[in-house]
Amino acid sequence: MPVRNLLSRSLPIAALAVSLLASSTGGSALPRTVARDPAEPTELGAAIERQPVCVGSTVASAGELGDVLYYRSSIGERGEVSVGYYAFFSEERPWGNNWLTWTVLPALAVDLVYTHALLFAPGVQRAVYGKGDVEGFRIVYSVGDGGRLTAERGAADGGDHGDVRLERSDLLSVDPERPTVYSRWWSHQLGGRGAGPGDLVYHRCYGAGAIRPLPPDVALDFRLDRRAAPARVVPAAALLGQLSASRRGEPVDGGSDQGLIVRRPIVAL
Repeated sequence: MPVRNLLSRSLPIAALAVSLLASSTGGSALPRTVARDPAEPTELGAAIERQPVCVGSTVASAGELGDVLYYRSSIGERGEVSVGYYAFFSEERPWGNNWLTWTVLPALAVDLVYTHALLFAPGVQRAVYGKGDVEGFRIVYSVGDGGRLTAERGAADGGDHGDVRLERSDLLSVDPERPTVYSRWWSHQLGGRGAGPGDLVYHRCYGAGAIRPLPPDVALDFRLDRRAAPARVVPAAALLGQLSASRRGEPVDGGSDQGLIVRRPIVAL
């Protein structure tokens, strides 16, 4: 009987230890750094890349946040600029400072099926969405004198993957000088609201050199035509651009010098 009791107590601890060990393999599913186009960015592109944007979370969770925030942009009818940002996490797993982890079995059950089948094989998340975890968000800027960008509103995913509208006050609640999106969930969705300065357990800001145009090969590799929907400011197929067609050996007409279909959709929030 004592042996049985010891085993029953040790099993959850062992399961947690094994899964946390498996979750430590961060970084392998982040996009590789792509060489920049040597051409000078447009005036608008340069303004977007200078505009600091921060990503954070109110809860600790598994997954390493990438070094680069990729973006695509579109100009609306009223001259506002919609910028869709793509934040890359190395993985999406339930282990972290949350109730799933502290109660052990719910996190283990999610990990066994959703993230890593039997803790080592790819799970449902990888099969449906692809490698790593990509979270998208959108910020709409007004353009002022000298091309200065001012955040007006935004959108991101909530914990249920539903669309969350972010007002200007939401974007600036953590840092009044830099728009900040953050998660309240282990799965990294960035539609959190209600936090203030000091409420984030991690907080990473991107700026010049770390905000870069989304390369078509990264979009194709991570299948961004079907992921991170709040960041989509161009048609899904246009994210893949000429690269997708060239890999299929098809000719492409109407492409831009960035390998994207030349279309300027209107994005409204």
